[in-house]
Amino acid sequence: MEHLQTLLIPLLMVMWPPVNTILSIADYSWNRREGGGEARTPSTPYMAYLQGKNNHSCGGFLVAPNWVMTAAQCLVHKPLTVILGAHTVQMKEESWQKFEVEEYHCHPYFTSPKEGNDILLLKLNGNATSNSFVRTISFETSKVHGGTVCSVVGYKTPTGTLREATVTIIKQRDCLSRYPGLAENLICGRSRSAEVPEKGDAGDPLVCNNKAYGIFSYRHNNWPGFYTHIARYLSWVNSVMKSA
Repeated sequence: MEHLQTLLIPLLMVMWPPVNTILSIADYSWNRREGGGEARTPSTPYMAYLQGKNNHSCGGFLVAPNWVMTAAQCLVHKPLTVILGAHTVQMKEESWQKFEVEEYHCHPYFTSPKEGNDILLLKLNGNATSNSFVRTISFETSKVHGGTVCSVVGYKTPTGTLREATVTIIKQRDCLSRYPGLAENLICGRSRSAEVPEKGDAGDPLVCNNKAYGIFSYRHNNWPGFYTHIARYLSWVNSVMKSA
């Protein structure tokens, strides 16, 4: 009976409201969730794995049934294939939903990560089906103060397993005093590990208050991490999604 309940519970969660649960992390190291055996209800069903040419990959996250948000730097790896609902990308799982990208919408002022505007919208060639493994995430539009503990989620290379770690937001004033040439609309976040997140994690979401607050862009000498501040681009995001 307990096994039957475990299988039935995910089937009951079939509506589209944004996910509102984030796994609590006790440490700053990656918390990995393996994809073998029976699939469990994930705490991050908004995650997307972007598979590009020449074995390159990026992270991303589902913001509407047919839209994924990621970093603009990932555009160089197109054509991109989007995998939703994955615990691991090493072997296909029943929870996977796989899409090709119909349209790429890169921010018009993006030139390089350190210049900012590192944001890209991907229109999928179909609508994702909402269930316990795949669901959208909403945006955090309120200011997140320095010292707030947030979360960054992505797929660990080379194992391809989903992992999550805590990141502490740095006050913008403190960040600018240390990096005076920092581009506008970037968020600074610090973790204890020099490898969290890492270069291959471009496009991974920074989640604060259970909402998407930033997009991982790059690191400066392994510390800290810099994230595109999503709220500053919502006018552009809404314009693209309405016109496409």
